[in-house]
Amino acid sequence: HISPSTRSDLAAALLSAILIASCCVSTARSFNLDTKVRVRSTCSVPVSNRLAAQDDALRLTNYMRLPVEQYALVPMPLNSTLSRLPGGSVSDFELMVPPVKFLWLTVQPFVHAFVVLEEDKVVITGDRCTLKGSPFIAKVKLNERFSFNVWSELTWDDPLEEGISKQRCDDDDDSNGESTIYARSRIKVDVDVPRPFSAIPKRVIEATGDKAMQLSLKILLRSFMKGLASDYSRWASDPDYRRRRAEMVETTVEEKDFA
Repeated sequence: HISPSTRSDLAAALLSAILIASCCVSTARSFNLDTKVRVRSTCSVPVSNRLAAQDDALRLTNYMRLPVEQYALVPMPLNSTLSRLPGGSVSDFELMVPPVKFLWLTVQPFVHAFVVLEEDKVVITGDRCTLKGSPFIAKVKLNERFSFNVWSELTWDDPLEEGISKQRCDDDDDSNGESTIYARSRIKVDVDVPRPFSAIPKRVIEATGDKAMQLSLKILLRSFMKGLASDYSRWASDPDYRRRRAEMVETTVEEKDFA
């Protein structure tokens, strides 16, 4: 039996190996990006309607429609961090993944993500990723050897928003006392593989990359969704937390007006 933490470490190590062997990101016209990795994953997580049934302001729909800059407060998996991108718009974020060691290399990915809030969904996209760490990255121009694209969509099912009677949402009826958050994600990576990894057959790299990234994406997405559900529960039950989040938005607006 493998523990969740061990599986997470294994997935991170496999993903870093593929990133290194595949040398991901940016448009590099001087390289032949003929090695392709394609993965996708879905996930859903239930959240309780107990408090929302008593106060319409605490419905899941209202939480999911909060200003996008508040996503910086959502707990991230595997000790990664999500922060506002300095000098960017309110929708620009930087996802920093903790350094991962593979053989003699240390790699730390930084992903530029763009978050857009729509009426019934939240869309997160990114096509820029920078790898930092060991000198090998600069030596083989790792950051010029791959194109990278990530897309994620968050939607939700809120029975209270659909007009279902609040009388059904009580502690004695768990099936009707829940809303649900859904996520769909996909990642595309096109790579020009450098030496010494170019000696590995392309089909082997692609097959290994698909499996490693699929496992990593599944674990990361599941962990993120659990963090999002936990953050909603805290938001719905903690007035001080809601106030601090609102103040964050006010501060952002003031900074934008000042600029």
